[in-house]
Amino acid sequence: AIDRMPAELPLEERIAAAYAHAPENAPTSWVSAIRTAPAFHHHLFRDAALCSVVKRLTGREPCVAARYNCRCKLKAAAGAAFPWHQDHAFFRMQYALRGETPRRLLAAWAPLTEVGATNGGVQLSPGSHRAGFVPHRREGGFLTAARGAFAARSGGPAAAAPEAVLPVLSPGDVLLFTDLTMHRSGVSCASTARWSADWAYELEEGDTVCPPLGAGAATTEAVAVAAGEAAAAGVAVAAAEPTAPAGQQRPNRGVRAAAPPEERLDPPRVCCGREFALRRALASHVRNHVSCGQCAFEGCLAALKLHEWRGPGGGGPP
Repeated sequence: AIDRMPAELPLEERIAAAYAHAPENAPTSWVSAIRTAPAFHHHLFRDAALCSVVKRLTGREPCVAARYNCRCKLKAAAGAAFPWHQDHAFFRMQYALRGETPRRLLAAWAPLTEVGATNGGVQLSPGSHRAGFVPHRREGGFLTAARGAFAARSGGPAAAAPEAVLPVLSPGDVLLFTDLTMHRSGVSCASTARWSADWAYELEEGDTVCPPLGAGAATTEAVAVAAGEAAAAGVAVAAAEPTAPAGQQRPNRGVRAAAPPEERLDPPRVCCGREFALRRALASHVRNHVSCGQCAFEGCLAALKLHEWRGPGGGGPP
């Protein structure tokens, strides 16, 4: 439908016009479209100015995590709005699906259009990371912080809701926050689409911007807006040949070490309707998972199509 719109219209207006009568049917997650896009992976995620901010927060070179998304939100599309949650609830599940130990991450969110209260901007609760990781549950097809969980952890009244701030952002701004910072995004009332990108940088438990999962931690809040145009310099990646320490010889490249035995899964794991008996095969399959833009579901392309056909909360192959 979008291809039939006038080409001179900006993308945010074209997709809004194409789905004006059925905004819920518009794609909300564009992971596959940006999987190999240099504009995102090099010019945005690894922008030199942004990476310098992340380096000051962590004390080392930034490492971009293997999770990212580009999202589109249309007027009155409730399926593109997220309730109060902590990103760690999503991150730990995504790592578990890959058979990996969950990592701590610094979340990054960038508007690709002007973003504020009228088009479903991101609301954050400053200081909410001090409550630690709170229980989450499914609600209306979404993963959300359990009712009262934040108040119980923070010592507030049972009915207390997180205090919220809603920054007004422009293209070129980047919002950084911890994986325990409570946040949400509302329904858009704007006539055009709200486009945004989100990704993350790996943290270590000892980082000052990595709050402990337990409650009561007085940790630095990593909420920062790095303003300025995201016109990144090119990033050249070179794999250097390791140099042997003095007095040692490099290993003989002609002798190949015996491959370690395959790690078997007992019992076999079932994912996307397929059974996997080897951990390596399962990990390879999960690396190609794509995420649903409306809930926490992840699966292969076929499983995601089935999930989207069933609708949010409708499930899919395990």
